[in-house]
Amino acid sequence: MKNVLVLGGGKVGKSVAELLLACGRGAYRVILADRETANLEEAAANIARLRTRVSHPVDFVPQRVDASDRGQVRTALRSAGPGGYVVCMLPFDLVAGVAEDANEAGVHYFDVTEDVETTDRVRALAAGGRAKIALVPQCGLAPGYVAIAANDIARAFTEIHDLTLRVGALPQFPTNRLKYNVTWSVAGVVNEYCEPCNVMLGGNMVKVPALEGLENFSFGGVEYEAFYTSGGVGSLIETLVAERKTRPETTIAYKTIRYPGHRDLMKFLLQDLRLGVEHAAPTAAGRVFDRRLAMDLLDHAIARTLQDVVVVFANCIGIKDGLRRQVNFMRAIPATEMFGRVWPAIELTTAAGVCAMVDLHRLGKLPQAGFVRQEEVSLAAFNDTIFGLAYESPQRIEDAVRAG
Repeated sequence: MKNVLVLGGGKVGKSVAELLLACGRGAYRVILADRETANLEEAAANIARLRTRVSHPVDFVPQRVDASDRGQVRTALRSAGPGGYVVCMLPFDLVAGVAEDANEAGVHYFDVTEDVETTDRVRALAAGGRAKIALVPQCGLAPGYVAIAANDIARAFTEIHDLTLRVGALPQFPTNRLKYNVTWSVAGVVNEYCEPCNVMLGGNMVKVPALEGLENFSFGGVEYEAFYTSGGVGSLIETLVAERKTRPETTIAYKTIRYPGHRDLMKFLLQDLRLGVEHAAPTAAGRVFDRRLAMDLLDHAIARTLQDVVVVFANCIGIKDGLRRQVNFMRAIPATEMFGRVWPAIELTTAAGVCAMVDLHRLGKLPQAGFVRQEEVSLAAFNDTIFGLAYESPQRIEDAVRAG
């Protein structure tokens, strides 16, 4: 049995803990660490319900940890033990340093962050030759699964002219002007709407402003828009360059999917009203108008929902079998009821992404040490895990667990 420390018990962290215990079939002992008692109590109630619905052992330990205190984080990592795992589900501004601490403790490191700076620190740890563990960042939905899916279609091309990855977690029943409900971390959403985006344009790696590159498309009879946001492409561009599949005209980019009109309103809020500034100076009256205020405003005003849908849409244009061709990859994953509760699509898909990578490492199907890119995993290998059902047939997961 492997120890897994899930560091952060918020909306998705508690789902990572529950999904590992449900689908691991007794392979994992999960320690869920959070500073909020309410989060730990909600997770404990979910696990108690899970125990009544599965026959295998469910070993769960809630632990109160304040992740802003590095000493407490190091103590929690020791509870996972050498050879164990940490799944970092903290807000992006608390993730820095956890990988270094995990490396010192000999605990394999996984996260779901979209924050580029955080991932660069993890990469530097491996590049310096100091990695004693597997360092596997950006394992969620985007970045994460979308890179695995996009690389799967890119593999069939000898030349890539255009590769666009698009992902959105959307309310099924939008009613406000933003056509948006909170399904993910508000801090994470605002951050990816503000930070520069890594893209390839004209065969060159460049950084472009978030919220640009607006396009419109339809999928399953529904109209969507998509635009650049930070972090979702992960390391895929570098991988394709190393494979010599790019050309001077190549474009590779990640975009977030929303309903039409959302981008313009967020651009007004974050750019025109300057609420996207990370550390603004106080006004003469002492008020601070910055990114934190934007987060608080959205958290206060935008209702949360369990009734969401995750849309994944990637397309690749290039040379395949000697001809210029286009191949598309499309999935739409709705909120799903299983193990006695409703799992929002964003929680299920993000949790499944990182759980699959942990499981593949446990089974020896990932490099056991050093920096691991998402696209090192084939889509077939991902889907061979039970966690792959989250993207293909989420309604089958509970039956699959019971069937063993």
